[in-house]
Amino acid sequence: MAESQSRTMIAPKQAKPTLPLIDEYCKNYRNLFPSVRTYQAFKNIHVGMLSEIKGKTLPKRWKVVGLENEQELHHFLTRSTWNLKI
Repeated sequence: MAESQSRTMIAPKQAKPTLPLIDEYCKNYRNLFPSVRTYQAFKNIHVGMLSEIKGKTLPKRWKVVGLENEQELHHFLTRSTWNLKI
């Protein structure tokens, strides 16, 4: 009694779009990041750097990109598993 089951594939999670300029630049570095979360943080760091805020501190940057707190960006900089091999 074989019962056919339909299996649906779940699309891989994608990073949220930011500004076209940043998305285009950052996609060149996508392979350095093992997870979407770290890649998104990489993109968010760039949004914060290019924003017009004064004093580019992490708390100011996280507000610009709409994060609830600066932990995501802080962890990206201090605990991330991304790796650049030269």
